[in-house]
Amino acid sequence: MSIVGSLRSLLPVVVAVAISLFAGAALAKPDGTSTMPSKRPADYEVGKRLWAQSCWQCHGTSGKGDGPAAAALPGGVPSLEGKMRAEDIPRMVAVVQAGKGRMPAYSEDIDEHDTRRTLIYIKDVLEGRKPPPAEKDAGDEDASEGQ
Repeated sequence: MSIVGSLRSLLPVVVAVAISLFAGAALAKPDGTSTMPSKRPADYEVGKRLWAQSCWQCHGTSGKGDGPAAAALPGGVPSLEGKMRAEDIPRMVAVVQAGKGRMPAYSEDIDEHDTRRTLIYIKDVLEGRKPPPAEKDAGDEDASEGQ
């Protein structure tokens, strides 16, 4: 193989490295930190988002069965108060996933892990627990300094 042929075979690698370096530079702040997210959302935030997306309409914002759709359902929607002990979570995950009675199944929309996060979120709401403090990244502090 000639030198030109060898260089041509390296061209895709050189291009890939150049693109990676450019992308990294584009996401870097002037102080050298990155603007890329460094972690996934907290379990509490995932549960809160999913509750707002799929549950509150029937169960209400605080799990008491007083959501806007509850009145339209025959027999209403039961309150989750007193039914959300830690040992009940696995059974409740199965109910959310498979459905029960008038409650539809959510296994196609929410996986078991996110179902558990959602149930723990509403358990905390029912028990009056405050959300955990948000963890700050170094980038979070930089963002608040300019305000």
